[in-house]
Amino acid sequence: MQRVYHKILFLCLSVAFSLPLASQEAGFFNSPKGLGAQLRFSEREGIFHSVTAFVDIYGVPTGRCLYPGFRMNVSRQYVLQQLYKNDFEMVFYIGPGISAGYVHDHDKGRWFDFTSLVGGNSGFMLALSADAGCRFDFGKRIAMDLSFALDAGIHMRRNENEKTYTATSLSIYNNGLLQLWYPQLTFLFKL
Repeated sequence: MQRVYHKILFLCLSVAFSLPLASQEAGFFNSPKGLGAQLRFSEREGIFHSVTAFVDIYGVPTGRCLYPGFRMNVSRQYVLQQLYKNDFEMVFYIGPGISAGYVHDHDKGRWFDFTSLVGGNSGFMLALSADAGCRFDFGKRIAMDLSFALDAGIHMRRNENEKTYTATSLSIYNNGLLQLWYPQLTFLFKL
């Protein structure tokens, strides 16, 4: 199992760091969801794109899971409003995206199964995402971004009930819905 995690980690990091340096900003992603990095590409006609890769720490701090998961998100953001004052700028945005990764989920089946809180439930996740936030640009080389994201998708993993053969379980990715209210704070540095 550790080999699978090493391969997935290597793949996520390779994709994140092999993107062209056309990005305008790079920064640190911080959230109760996890820690990682973000690249933000130049804004054109009120639209910008971002790529976020992070270590999903669900269950690790509380001891439910022994090791973290990995997630990646690509999103397209539409600028709703820009406010300027001297060198300070605030930008409000919203937009869709796609998330994928190898993560732990809240339950083993449909809806919630609280007996599974002690299990890892690691598996592959694929979701459509929605992101809304506000960016604070301080006019120099540093910006701060505060956002909230929803990931509506599926979680596929090994079926724990089948011991004699390998079977898969498919369910709603509950953490993507439950973690909607987890703030995402990103510190960005202009390249």
